[in-house]
Amino acid sequence: MHGIAIMHGVRKSTVCRSIKTVVNIIIDTMFQEEVRWPENTQDIAMEFLRKGGFPCVCGCVDGTLINIDSPSNNEEVYVDRYGDHLLNVMMICGPNNYFYAVNANWPESVHDSRVFRNTAIYRRFEQGWRLFPGAVILGDSAYATRPWLMTPLHSNPGAEDERRYNNAHKLTRKKVAK
Repeated sequence: MHGIAIMHGVRKSTVCRSIKTVVNIIIDTMFQEEVRWPENTQDIAMEFLRKGGFPCVCGCVDGTLINIDSPSNNEEVYVDRYGDHLLNVMMICGPNNYFYAVNANWPESVHDSRVFRNTAIYRRFEQGWRLFPGAVILGDSAYATRPWLMTPLHSNPGAEDERRYNNAHKLTRKKVAK
């Protein structure tokens, strides 16, 4: 910000306010328009089915850690075991890797399942909302299974139908949640 302020002959505080204004517009307007389920939802389940063989999937949820600069408040909750500062970002994406939901409000120290449980999407699904009848979200074993959130079965399933379930789950998620 200091270099930009000097380059344009303005104060650093002016640059800071301008950046904040632009970021807020991006978050409040553009982000809300781009990060959402599409209007036409008929093809989502079929696309997922083609990718891995799991039926009725409307999205795949996963968390990822994003490096950030050291925050001034509660710095210790953002630090991992290597001393890096990170956010735990939860994302739900579709069969073509488009984001349907994103939450970047939590530090590294918060578990993926807790991040997800504290989202509006989770609450909507818990209240019975579905993108289409029978719609489910696929998640990894970090998440608790819900009627609408399917996770893998135990690591070494014995029965053939359990192996097929885990295989379809893995193949469907693998193509999306990398």
